[in-house]
Amino acid sequence: MERPPSLTRKLADLTRRGKRAGRDGGRVAPSSAEVAAKLGHLREMEVFAPLSVAEQTWLMESTTMITCEPGRVFHTPDERGEVVFILKRGKVDLYRLAADGRKLVVAALGPHTIFGEMGLIGQGLYGCYAEAVEECLLCVLSRSDLQDIIRRNPEVALRFLDDMGRRLQEREAALEELAFRALPARLAALLLREADKDGVVAGLSHEELAERLGTYRETVSQILGRFRREGLVSVEPRRIALLDIPELRARAER
Repeated sequence: MERPPSLTRKLADLTRRGKRAGRDGGRVAPSSAEVAAKLGHLREMEVFAPLSVAEQTWLMESTTMITCEPGRVFHTPDERGEVVFILKRGKVDLYRLAADGRKLVVAALGPHTIFGEMGLIGQGLYGCYAEAVEECLLCVLSRSDLQDIIRRNPEVALRFLDDMGRRLQEREAALEELAFRALPARLAALLLREADKDGVVAGLSHEELAERLGTYRETVSQILGRFRREGLVSVEPRRIALLDIPELRARAER
């Protein structure tokens, strides 16, 4: 199967600078363990569940698995390649940079997310950086291969539309918060979204919270200090415990 030049260039860059999990940018034959792993990853994706075994195998043969270390930027705004990423493990931030250097995270992606240059379904990465927040396992394939699968399988197309609709709703909610809610309310809402079942936000620094909100670290630290003095949260390095969730919910609606 002939790879588009843009995908070949991207794979060469990824495999040169990062770790390889599966085939590299050339035509090295994968081991039986790598084949089984890739098939397993694709079958875990709900969107690909309607594919036949033959189609899943075809898609597996079209993908390359790459691991990215935390902090690595693997896509930049000046890239115009027809490349699609499937995030199997880890977390990825898509962000833009303001003129003053501030980062605005426009999407925080988790496992089993598909993203990239997918004009067929109205999604693109133009203007965005993609950075691994923690070690990530990515499947990389060409947009044309993914489009072929979508065109031949209406059920896959519908599942893509459902996923894109959910993401669009999330983006609209974020824009509504930005337009109509003050920063303390937006921070309260962010803490509630990121908290685990025990009411703890772990692994996010003040700087990273600021990037999610499009503001400065000092501003986030000041608001968290106010929340702490009011008994709403306790603050430790990369750990924020929510002590008064009902009140934080009320603040998030202001």
